[in-house]
This record gives sequence, structure tokens and C-alpha cells, in this order.
Amino acid sequence: MTEAEQKELEKAKKYLRIDGDAEDDLILHFIAAAKEYITNATGLKFPNNLAQAELAVMSFTTHWYENRQISGTTSNLDGVLTTMVNQLKYLVVDDEGEKDVE
Repeated sequence: MTEAEQKELEKAKKYLRIDGDAEDDLILHFIAAAKEYITNATGLKFPNNLAQAELAVMSFTTHWYENRQISGTTSNLDGVLTTMVNQLKYLVVDDEGEKDVE
């Protein structure tokens, strides 16, 4: 695990309020999947310095961690996630992942 992944994992575990390391691989998988999802939906690249993108990754990670059953579920978070992705889609970001102010 890279140092960056370790930092992300610790931040996610704090966000999720998880102690211990029994599910570290699962959480790392959810983080990677969230980044892929956001990149595919918006074109936004990781790593970047956008707090909103980081919050979206944590929100997706939390949603998937807490809703692991096979049957589909919806929650109030679904609408929030959709809104977050839509806002990220229309950001103008420079090559270093910084938001351009126009």
C-alpha cells in the first residue's frame, strides 16, 4: 500500500468511524471504485486538490460500505451523490487538479 493510499484509508476509516483493520481491503476497494466512478462520470482526474471531490469519494465509500446487500436500495444520499457528481462534471480544473476561477 502506498503512503497516499494509507492516508486515504485512515481518513475514510475516521469518516466511517471504524476501528481496526479487518475491512481495510474492502474500504480501499470502495475508495478506488468511487474515484473511477467520478472520473468516468465527470472526466475529473485523481489525485486533485478539490475538497468537493474528496467529499464525493467519502460519500460514495460510505454509501457502498453501508449498503452491501445484493438487492438495490435507495437513500437520501443517492440524490446528494447525483448532485455532487453533476457539480463536479461542470467544474473547470487545470492540469494540477486546481479549480480555475473564471
